[in-house]
Amino acid sequence: MRIARRGTLLGGVAIWLMLAALAPALAAASSISGTVTAAGEGPIEGIEVCARPEPHEFATDCVETDVAGSYSLLNLPAADYRIRFSADASNLRYVSEYYDDAVYSYEADLFELEAEEAATVDADLAEGGSISGRVVDETTAEPIEGLWPCASAEWIVRCGPTNANGEYIINGLPTNTYKVGFWGENAVNYLAEWYDDSPTIGTSTAVEVTAPATTPGRDAELAPGAQILGRVTEFGTGAPLEGELVCAEEPGFEGYEQAGCGWTEESGEYAIRGLPAGTYIVSFGLEYAPEFGSPIRGQWWQGASSREEAEPIVIAPPETRADINGVLPNPYSPPKPESELGNWSGGSATATSPALVLRKPLPKCKKGFHRKLVKGKKRCVRKHPRHRHRKHR
Repeated sequence: MRIARRGTLLGGVAIWLMLAALAPALAAASSISGTVTAAGEGPIEGIEVCARPEPHEFATDCVETDVAGSYSLLNLPAADYRIRFSADASNLRYVSEYYDDAVYSYEADLFELEAEEAATVDADLAEGGSISGRVVDETTAEPIEGLWPCASAEWIVRCGPTNANGEYIINGLPTNTYKVGFWGENAVNYLAEWYDDSPTIGTSTAVEVTAPATTPGRDAELAPGAQILGRVTEFGTGAPLEGELVCAEEPGFEGYEQAGCGWTEESGEYAIRGLPAGTYIVSFGLEYAPEFGSPIRGQWWQGASSREEAEPIVIAPPETRADINGVLPNPYSPPKPESELGNWSGGSATATSPALVLRKPLPKCKKGFHRKLVKGKKRCVRKHPRHRHRKHR
């Protein structure tokens, strides 16, 4: 890792005096820029660079390196940052790392960025190893496209989607022993499993990787799952609601556990796929008050206001249950008088509920991103699967 520090963003006393009388909003912020390269190969395009403040008191945007391997993180407040150079999202063949040359986040050094400083932080990434294979339907032997095989070891999780032939490759893996899992992530309706045909990570066969070599032949045959489909609309208007979280819950060791979730699209439609046989209750748009731990907005299927009142859905693969719909108040509309709320039965939300306070509409996520809950807020994040250790019965 190479670091260079330049002076303040405004050079020269004369320029400073000229701008001193302007509004504080015009004052220059700090920035971190640099170039990401591969040893002996030159610049790398498509590396995601993120600077997360510590403590995490505010959010910052991530950027990708251009064809010259360059990046710029602009308008940053003075703070200590944990900087990550990630090849994960684009499944590039390089090992992701943190400043300063750390593979794991707990080993990373904090970068101290001063007020009105333009700092340069370069990174040189090592080539990682790979795991490859093919995934097919266990009954028809047809290839499964759009599945997300993932390799995990310690704090590392890397994933790579299957193509039209069911083939996948997971790149950028440091030398280590990995467990490989296969998930549909609501894109395809198949039961999750671990290599080699194992329902749990503990019983799965380990895969050895020695960088920069590829470990091939880690194939899988998956069984179809069950799926729940439906639509979420706005109470009173019937308009579709985008970005609502819908979850299928099942009894677990501590109350109910989420077996699968899906976000509603622009049409208000959602899908929860890859469910094993079981009895589920479906929740729509649940939001909780942190200080009380109880729902302030949302409902369960059939308008139930609590889990105890929710009507269960019994389902088994390869069954599909459609029209499991929900109706919610729009959280981005102005509060309405109680007399105008009508007979909405969606939980404990009221005319004065925090969930009904006027808020700005959510921006539409660009292509390749989807809505996700991050630190209690719905944000647009890149579409690649979260890592799950869900049991498959």
